[in-house]
Amino acid sequence: MIKYLESPKSLRREQLEGFLVGWPTPPTPETLLALLHGSSNVVVAVDSESDRAIGFVTATSDGVISACIPLLEVLPSYQG
Repeated sequence: MIKYLESPKSLRREQLEGFLVGWPTPPTPETLLALLHGSSNVVVAVDSESDRAIGFVTATSDGVISACIPLLEVLPSYQG
């Protein structure tokens, strides 16, 4: 089962392995965790069986009519 978190507070660095495949220098799990904590809007998908983050999205918004999604990431094995 996949659960969705609207806050990264309960995430641990080891849950964020394997993201940003193909980037020349992907950020470390520590950097990803800091990025999620620093974002104003976050949703993280967690596979409750493996207790692993399988995807996340960050967004900035004016809270009225517009928003921007700077990052949307899904582990390759969960894509499609």
